[in-house]
Amino acid sequence: MEICSTPDESNIEFAVPVEVYDGYGSAKHVYPTEQIERVADLFVADGGSDEVAVADEVRLYTIPHDALR
Repeated sequence: MEICSTPDESNIEFAVPVEVYDGYGSAKHVYPTEQIERVADLFVADGGSDEVAVADEVRLYTIPHDALR
């Protein structure tokens, strides 16, 4: 499943380690392993694009999954 994309087709990588959990249906939940300030801190795009579009079925979090229990 494609988690995100950029308008200029830059390569996107996670900037921090993440855990991905399956949700209901085709939903994916992406949690960082350490708390971050904002969702945008999850990604880094080579090519300089700051604009990242997230797929409809993807939920992004700033707090680790274990911290939400």
